[in-house]
Amino acid sequence: MKNKSKVVVLGGGLAGLSAAYHLDPAHHDVRIAEKSGSVGGTARSVTLKGFTFDITGHLLHLHYDYTKGLIQKLLAGNLYTCIRKASIFSNGVQTEYPFQANTFGLPKKVISECVEGFKEAVKKYSDPALRSTSLPFADWSLRTFGAGIHKHFMKPYNEKLWQVDLKEMTAEWCGMFVPQPKVGDVVAGSQKRPKKSFGYNATFLYPKKGGIQVLSESIAKGLDVRLNCAADEVLWREKKVRLSNGDVLDYDSLVSTLPLAELLKRMPGLPPEIECLKARLRFTSVLCVNLGVDRSKISDRSWIYFPEKKFPFYRVGFPMNFTPHIVPKGCSSMYVEVGCPAGKVPDFKNPDFLKGIRKGLEEAKILKKSDKILVADYIPIRYAYVVYTPERKAQMEKILKFLNGNSIHSIGRYGAWKYSFMEEAILDGKKTAELISGASPAREPLSPSR
Repeated sequence: MKNKSKVVVLGGGLAGLSAAYHLDPAHHDVRIAEKSGSVGGTARSVTLKGFTFDITGHLLHLHYDYTKGLIQKLLAGNLYTCIRKASIFSNGVQTEYPFQANTFGLPKKVISECVEGFKEAVKKYSDPALRSTSLPFADWSLRTFGAGIHKHFMKPYNEKLWQVDLKEMTAEWCGMFVPQPKVGDVVAGSQKRPKKSFGYNATFLYPKKGGIQVLSESIAKGLDVRLNCAADEVLWREKKVRLSNGDVLDYDSLVSTLPLAELLKRMPGLPPEIECLKARLRFTSVLCVNLGVDRSKISDRSWIYFPEKKFPFYRVGFPMNFTPHIVPKGCSSMYVEVGCPAGKVPDFKNPDFLKGIRKGLEEAKILKKSDKILVADYIPIRYAYVVYTPERKAQMEKILKFLNGNSIHSIGRYGAWKYSFMEEAILDGKKTAELISGASPAREPLSPSR
């Protein structure tokens, strides 16, 4: 009987768990090394004083028949279907999402600038080649949405989120994440609140109980997961991984979901070209501030965007509106997202930091001065968003070619160094398992269901 192939998976997040889940144990010996004390990666939850928090918003936007069936199987009886209620708060008013198609309610001058600017951009840049996502984001935004929408939302919001000059990054990450309405939609949305939904996440699924952690735990059942074991060194020439507990694991195939920059740091003796590319990978960080409040229904929104500089956060989400089972009765919960330059988060231990967050929430009419914050939990996310620099595509082709040539599959949002979501992480793991096992990719993931 042929020996089983040895597969080591670095990282117990969704992509890594999915890869292990989809590998047949009859043919593969799979071991997962996870540095923390629980599975999930950023798709993880914590419970504090009766409040269950995720690491920012982790919502299931499913577009493929395969993942729809898988999630229903894994979380049978523990799912809610939610209708998105997203808003933008600017100029002292709350408008519907997306900003570019819903300016009704804003000052007349702002509406005029946005509508007329959009019309002008559509007329001037009607050729799609002039709106290529390979352009710097600032140029793509101006050509796609016009000067008004760029000025009042796209520029300030994305500067807060990405923490870089928008001319230093391309728009290649946008895809389905940034809705592109037609002229009729923009005009209609300036005259009244339309009922039309835009974007890939108009509806989403979320666990009734347990937070998003329950999805990761469901996938992990029956898998060989070694918790509190970080990968200290990847001896890629010998096909060995040295773990923080002293173990050394041999592998035939290595699946890594570590941030690509971290994986490469752990690989001594890299070729000079790869070593050079490693130093040029760019990213931005986020501080997630989870708050539990002693008043129910502080908002009816799913989340709210904040483009203006006077607010220290760029987005606030409300988990208690995804399911009522993750907050104590009579309470509300929030995740507040603060954009940070790469690897630099504010001093959240300083009491003035929370005071600044609270001041912004009160100005946005989310909190009242009488509200009591029962829980405040801070989660720094070092690798939050990958910055799509103009050279990123060429960099990734060279790095991944080198890794693949050495039986290393770097996958998922951080391993593949991309902007993605949970469903894609699961499919990345599945495709990698098929590649390792030599099977042809299943047909279901090839095109979204309608």
